[in-house]
Order: sequence, then structure tokens, then C-alpha cells
Amino acid sequence: MNDYQLGMKLRRQILADFERGISSDSRRYQALLSDFCGDSQTLLLPALKHLVQTAAFQAAVAERPPLQSETQLQLRLQQDLEALFAPALCLRMADVVRGLLGLQAAASAAHVDNDPHVDNHEDQDEDDDEEEEYEPALELTSPPVPSRSGGRGVVALLSFIAGVLVVGVVGALTWLVLLNRGELAPERSTPTAVTGSEPAAPSKENPPIEPPVVDPDLLSREQAIDTVRRLYDDIALGNTAAAQQWFSPQAADQFNPAFFRQFQRVAVDNLQEVSRQGSLVTLQGVVTFVYPDGTSQSESRNFTVDTASAPALITASSFGQVLSPRSQR
Repeated sequence: MNDYQLGMKLRRQILADFERGISSDSRRYQALLSDFCGDSQTLLLPALKHLVQTAAFQAAVAERPPLQSETQLQLRLQQDLEALFAPALCLRMADVVRGLLGLQAAASAAHVDNDPHVDNHEDQDEDDDEEEEYEPALELTSPPVPSRSGGRGVVALLSFIAGVLVVGVVGALTWLVLLNRGELAPERSTPTAVTGSEPAAPSKENPPIEPPVVDPDLLSREQAIDTVRRLYDDIALGNTAAAQQWFSPQAADQFNPAFFRQFQRVAVDNLQEVSRQGSLVTLQGVVTFVYPDGTSQSESRNFTVDTASAPALITASSFGQVLSPRSQR
């Protein structure tokens, strides 16, 4: 399954959820994308998980029916991805977005492995050449012979010569066809100091294909941000057991479920990397606590996440400062 087909698969899942009356959930789509991706698409996971969390995606799947405004939505989704990810990764994600929106696949994504026109023409040319070469053999064996015993000898000799010629011509044609397909490559001698020639440069028509470059720092930062967001998503749903799993064993005592029960809602925003040491990434974000009476308070908080573990786990969490104190009613 290529990148465009991956986007199409996510689109079919969203439309099927709409027909069954299942509400859209970014965390559910993130989990499904982890199952959808093949081995060659593992590097796309951070970008895919970010994609389904964007405001543009959430608004599009909330439409009835979902994913209607294809052109404008494609531009917004690409801009969101280009703001965070490397150009090579965004180029692959463009195929995913086209598949997600049901747009036509890019020309470079079509017929990657097979080109039936080339093979059929070459096979047809080979068959035609073989037919043309066999005709002289038939003509050589057809003339009448003056005598019975002498005729048999002439026919045998001419048949042998024709067979040798046919085998030689067919072998030469087969070699040329395989050479054109690239299955046989003629050996090239290494240039010597006597000739002073340089190795041939790669053809401009067939430049070498370079693998997409993924910034490891960007990947680890996305993993750390994803862990902190999932923690507060579980807290908001009241799933304290799942929330506890996002802390490493040495930091388990820093999570107190009773503390969060006094709030109507808790959310985290504006997560930014402030430092890193090896696989430990430290983020700073804004945590907002909403009380049952409608008042709220916002404060900054630091999170240290170990991205070497699978999944990434929080090893430390500390209070920063109050940014917006609770207003009195």
C-alpha cells in the first residue's frame, strides 16, 4: 500500500464512521493510523498523528457529510504540515492528503512498478523479428532437389545452417532486449591515469532517488508532545488508570488522581521544547484548570519526557508560575 492508498483508506474509515453514526475522535484515528501504516510508512506516523489533530481536519470530519471542501482543505492541511515537518516528509504527506480528500493521485505515484506498454512493444518486436528470421529458413528448405540421395544431404546442410543463423539472431535480439530493460549491464572498465577520463556523471533524466530525510530531533519532540497531550486527554475523560501509565515508575508519585477531581475540566496547550539531554526532552506548556463554578486558572508547567522508551514516558513534572489567577465570582 503506497502513501496515496493510505490516505484513501483513512477516508473510507471516516465515511464509514459517518454512515454508522460514530462521532469523529482524533485519538481513535491516531490508533487506526498506527495499524494502517506499513513498514515503509513508519516515518510518516508523527505527521499523520499531527494531521488528525489539526483544526482544519477536525472541522472537515465534523461536516455532514464529512470531507467536502477538498481544494481549500488540501491547502490548509499542507500548510499545517509544512510548518512543522521537513520538505521531504511533506512531499510524501501530500499524496496522503490527496487520498484523504479523494483527489486524483499525482502522476509520479501512478504506475510505479509496471509499464505494460514498454514490455508489450518489446515482446511484439521480438516476435516479429523471430518471424522474419524464420522465413528464409523455410525458403532454403523448399527448393526441389535433382536426386533423392543428393537432395537429402543438401536439405540437411541448409537446415543446419539456417538453424545456426536463427539461434544466433534470436540470441542477439534477446541480449539487446534485456540490455534495454536494464537486466544486463555491460561491464565498464575503470578509467586509468593514461586516458585521464572521469567517471560518467548520473543522467539528468534518471537522477538518483534519495530517501526522505527525517529530523531525529523533530521526531523525538513530536513523541514527547504526543505523550503529554495523551496524559491530559485521559485526565479530561476521567480515566485516571490510563493517565497513570504515561508516567515512568520513578515519577509515578507525581500523579495524584484526587487532585484533578476538584476540577470540571483540565487541558494543556502551547507545548514547546525548552531543552534536551540525550533522549530526555523537556517541554513547557500552559495548563488550564476549570472549576465547577466556571472560574479558571492557568499556569505554566514543565514536563521531562524520555523518548527512548516505547511509548515515551514522563520522568518529571514541575510547576512554573501562575499565568492567569482564578477570578473570584
